[in-house]
Amino acid sequence: MNGIGRLLFFRRSIQAKMALSFMAVCLVPLVLLGWASYSWYAHLVENRTAEYNAKLMSTFTTDMDQFLVQVEQFSYTVYQDNFQALWKDSLNANDFEKIRDQLGMNELFLRQEEFYNFRGIVQAVTLLDGKGAVFYENKETVKPDYRFGGEIWLRMLQSGDAGDWLLGPYLTQPWLPDNLAPSGEQADDFKLTYIRKVSDLQRPQTILGYIMLHFSLKEVQKFLLPLMSDSSGSMMIVDRNAGTIVYDTDVGLIGQAVPAGIGKPESGGKGYRITSEKGRKYLVTSASLRSVDWDVYCKNDLAALLADSRRMRTITLLFVAASFALAILAAQFLSAGLVTPIKRLKNAMLKVSQGYLGVQANRLSQDEIGELGRYFNEMIGRIKYLIEQVYRAELHEREAKLNALQAQINPHFLYNTLETINSMAAVEGVRKVGDIARALSDMFRYSIKAGGIQVDVADEIGHIRNYLKIVSVRFEDKLTFGLEIPEELLRYKMIKLVFQPLVENAVFHGIETKRGRGEVRIEARKEDGDLIFIIRDDGTGMTEEQLASLRRRLADSSATGTSEAGAGKVGVKNVHDRLRFYYGDPYGISLDSRPGAGTLVTVRIPASLE
Repeated sequence: MNGIGRLLFFRRSIQAKMALSFMAVCLVPLVLLGWASYSWYAHLVENRTAEYNAKLMSTFTTDMDQFLVQVEQFSYTVYQDNFQALWKDSLNANDFEKIRDQLGMNELFLRQEEFYNFRGIVQAVTLLDGKGAVFYENKETVKPDYRFGGEIWLRMLQSGDAGDWLLGPYLTQPWLPDNLAPSGEQADDFKLTYIRKVSDLQRPQTILGYIMLHFSLKEVQKFLLPLMSDSSGSMMIVDRNAGTIVYDTDVGLIGQAVPAGIGKPESGGKGYRITSEKGRKYLVTSASLRSVDWDVYCKNDLAALLADSRRMRTITLLFVAASFALAILAAQFLSAGLVTPIKRLKNAMLKVSQGYLGVQANRLSQDEIGELGRYFNEMIGRIKYLIEQVYRAELHEREAKLNALQAQINPHFLYNTLETINSMAAVEGVRKVGDIARALSDMFRYSIKAGGIQVDVADEIGHIRNYLKIVSVRFEDKLTFGLEIPEELLRYKMIKLVFQPLVENAVFHGIETKRGRGEVRIEARKEDGDLIFIIRDDGTGMTEEQLASLRRRLADSSATGTSEAGAGKVGVKNVHDRLRFYYGDPYGISLDSRPGAGTLVTVRIPASLE
């Protein structure tokens, strides 16, 4: 029976299989959830409450850390060049100059308050000299004649054991003026003071003094307000180093010692724990601040959290039923959404298999199926490109065959005519004419001889020598020619009629237009399994525009070279195309030229003895 079920399942369409699988995957956990919902509810509420509290506390710690970092950054105002200049000048100035310097400091602090939006947050700023004596405060906060040398935190800062210090919260301090004594014990009455050691920018080892930033505990309380309004638990912040309570929902506990049973914040796992106090269970969530050694605790009564458990059982059962119905609808929707693009892609492939390459997969999504459709479109584009390339190659091949047939028209008549000219020249004693005729006859014979397109490098060099015999008659002593071909390279194979068009261009476009004597050289070497031939001349060269135009023409595979060199000649473009066609893309011709310095043509072909 199981075998028959599997057979019926796998014979269904993809859409049906996906729908059945999705409903099966959804149904099993939903049934289990309905059966175990009541027993799991307590654990669910516990986790959800803890997670919610953790998010709220994470928001608080992030905001509080950011606030304390901004307080620290605000204290860096004293490290501005112009502020330190005012500070140093004020230490040795007369009363008038001190007032002027302090007004300048006030202006700088006001700018920073505007920048950090600290107007009304930092209640006062006090500056102490290196010995702990007050020499500046923008508001009356500290007794002017008070000496801070006996304070523990000052000694810690002077010794280098601490770079900054967060003091408080406190209601009173010995350095507070009597008129600033608090009238009660509200959060607004408690103060915090941030203190930083200030070094001389020009002499970092020298301590200029200390900056004290005074602000109210209400600045901490305002970050706790969202937690206290959205949570039914109580909140407490403790200073883990001092062992005192920084803040508590019960304001009367602020500044008191931390209760022994509070424990430490969770440093891993769930980030919360369950504790028992006087027969009642509490869920305790905790977190720590990064910028200061403070820990935050939130405590919730579990009995209050689970008060609605009975009603939740009925709601859970209804939720299971509704979820299953929704799962059926979602299964149909999702399966149809996944299968429809596959069907469109299948239809496009069917058209391609029938020879229609103009089809494209459209309405592609951003998932893996859409990516498959894009790959399909790229593949079709590549196939069309390759077909076009093959078609062009066939056209080039037909054109080459036609040119070869035209070049072979009555070759024996040409040979016989040239031999007749050679014989008559010998009889008449005109040897130079005979040499030209003989060289021209050899060139014709070499151009159309049978035996394939490949020849030895030695044969190609011999063809060039015949060409130069003819050209040297015209140019007499204006042209010299040099060859540097290693002996061992002469037996390698190459396609014929490569050098003659390049040497011809060097002679007629470089040497002929040059004033004075010119030289054409052919050099060869073997490099990384390839043969490198260099044809260089010291003629007039080409301008940058001419060189760029010729390079673009060589790179354009759609351009032809039949008209480049004039009637009856094969141009540089034609030679480059034949090399690329026969040997492949990495091979061919490259050019370099400068006006008045000549032209250098590099031919690269694979080194082959066969």
